[in-house]
Amino acid sequence: LAVVSGTAERALPLRRIDLMAKSSSSSSSTTSVVLGLLCGLLGLLAGFTFGHFHGLNSSACALSSRPVVRTASVSPEREASLRLEFEHLTARIASLEAEATEATTSKCACEEEEEHLKARIASLETTSKCACEEEEEPCGEVAEHASELEARVETLAAALAASSSSPTEEETTATQGKIGLGRSGWQNLRPENREKLWSKLLAGFPYTPGATGSTDALVLDRGSPENCREMDVIVAPNRKDVCLAVFDSRLPVYTALRLDNAGGKLLEDERKRAAPKKHKPAPKEAYSEERLKGRALVLPQYVEVMPKMLALKEALKATAAFAKEAPRLVAEVTDLVTRRRLDATYGAVVVMATNLGTLDLVANFACSLRRTSTASEHVLVFAADEFSRGAVEEMGLASFYDAALGDLPTQAAGVYGDRTFVRMMWLKVTSVYLVTTAKYDVLFQDADVVWLRDPLAYFAKEADPEVDAFFMDDGARSQRYTPFYANTGFYFLRANDRTIYFMHRLLLSYDAILTVRSHQHALIMLLLDHVAKYGLTVNILDKELFPQGQIFHHKKSTMQAIVDGKIPSFVFHMCWTAGRTDKLTYMK
Repeated sequence: LAVVSGTAERALPLRRIDLMAKSSSSSSSTTSVVLGLLCGLLGLLAGFTFGHFHGLNSSACALSSRPVVRTASVSPEREASLRLEFEHLTARIASLEAEATEATTSKCACEEEEEHLKARIASLETTSKCACEEEEEPCGEVAEHASELEARVETLAAALAASSSSPTEEETTATQGKIGLGRSGWQNLRPENREKLWSKLLAGFPYTPGATGSTDALVLDRGSPENCREMDVIVAPNRKDVCLAVFDSRLPVYTALRLDNAGGKLLEDERKRAAPKKHKPAPKEAYSEERLKGRALVLPQYVEVMPKMLALKEALKATAAFAKEAPRLVAEVTDLVTRRRLDATYGAVVVMATNLGTLDLVANFACSLRRTSTASEHVLVFAADEFSRGAVEEMGLASFYDAALGDLPTQAAGVYGDRTFVRMMWLKVTSVYLVTTAKYDVLFQDADVVWLRDPLAYFAKEADPEVDAFFMDDGARSQRYTPFYANTGFYFLRANDRTIYFMHRLLLSYDAILTVRSHQHALIMLLLDHVAKYGLTVNILDKELFPQGQIFHHKKSTMQAIVDGKIPSFVFHMCWTAGRTDKLTYMK
C-alpha cells in the first residue's frame, strides 16, 4: 500500500497497480498448481458454509433449482464426518494462533500439530472435488476460504519459528528504527521519495506536490518490497486535521471513505454547503454515542455537484428522447463514415460539434488543415441545425444533423458556463457516443483548435497502443479537475468495450453536466471512476506537443518557440478564454 499526501481536499479512490506484469506469465503455472491443490477443499467447504449457515442440504441451493456445490464420490455419512472434522480443524487453528500469541505453546507440540493439519488437508484434497462448472462464484469464494486456511497455517509456523530463535545481528540492525505495527498484518512502514514513487506507480497522472516540506510517501508491506505484486495507492489530503486509517481484508474496498471524526460537525457543515437554504441541522441526539454505534459518519466526495430536481428533469427528457432514436442514429452515422471513407487512413474519425455561432471557428480550423494532405477527409462535424450542416459541407468537411440530437441553441455562448454553453455540451457527448458506439476510434476536438501537424498520425504511430484514452493537459491544477486535469476540448479514444461503456455512462450523466455547468468537470469525475473500477487506461498528452491557452497566457517563451517552429507541436487549442470574442482576438 502506497500513501501519498496530495493537495486535494478529498481523498481519491484507491488505485490497484500490477507490479508483476512481466512475470505474470511465468507465475501462471505455479498459480494453477496451487489452485488445483485447493480445489480439493472446495466441495467440503461449500457444503459446510452454505449448509450450516444457510440451512441448505448437500445437493440443492434454496435460492435455485441447480446444485450450488456437490461433492463427488462421498457418502452422506462420510460428508457429515468430514464437516465435523473441518470444524474441528478450524477451531484448532484459532486456538493455536491464540496460544502462539501468548507464547504458551511449546515448539515441538506446535510442529506436530502443524504436520497433523497439513496431513489432514492432504487427506481432504483426495476425498473432495469441487463442481465449479455450474456455480463459479460460490466456488471462488470457497477457494478463497481454503487459501486463507493454508495461509493461516503458514503464518502460524513462521511465528513459531521466529519466537523460538534469537535474532541475528543483521536482523537486529535491519529492524532498528522500525515503527511498531502491532498485529495489523503489516510488517514494514518505510518512506520513499515522493516524486520518484509517483512517477513509477502513477505514470500518466500529472504530478502534484504535497504539503510544504513533504518530499516522501509512505509504503506499507508484509515482508519485503519484492513481495508487492499489487500496489494499492491512495492520495490523501495534506491538511493537518486529516488522519488515515488502514485496514487489511480478504474482501477489500477499493474506494477511499471520508469519515467525520468530529462528532457530526463536518457532516453538518458539508450538508449545509450543499443546500444552504434547505438545510435543517440534525438534533444533538443524532450524534450521540449510542446512535453512532450503528452508523458511520461518511462524508461525500462531491457534495457540491449532486444534481437537483430541475437538472434531473431536463436530463431525463433529453436522454429519453435520444435513447429512443439512438439505434437509428448509430446506423446512419456508420453509413456516412463508410460512404465517405472517413476512417480510411488510420481507422479513426475526427469529431466536432458546432452551431451557427461557431461556424467561423470551424472555418478557421478547416484552413489549418491545408498543412496536411488528407486530414479533411477524416473530419465529421455534428451540427446543431440544418443550416450549419450545409455550411460545413461547403467547407469540404462531412457533416451530420438530425432532429433527434435535441433542441440545441443556434447562437454562440456568451461566456464560459452560460446556458448556451452548457446545452451545447449535450451535442459534444452524443456525437462522440454515436461514433464510438459504431466502433470507430475517435479524435474529438473543439472548434477553437488548429492543426500544425496531423495528430492522427501521432495516435496511430507514436502513442502507446495499450492506452485507451488520451487527453490534452488543461494546465489547471485545481480540485475541480483533479487528478487528471484533462482538457475535454481535445481527446482521443480507442474504440473498445471500456471506452464504449465510458461514453455510455457519460451520456447518462447529463444531469451532472447541467449541475456543474461543465462537460469537462463531469467527464473527469467519471474518468477516475472508470480507471479505478473498470481498468480504463488514460494518458495525459505532453503540453508542448499539444499546447493550449494556459501556455499562450502564462508561458510566452514556449509559445514563441511553437510559433517559430522550434517546438514541433501537433495542434493548438485556444481555451482559457472567456468566450468566442476573446478566442478570435487571441488567435489573430
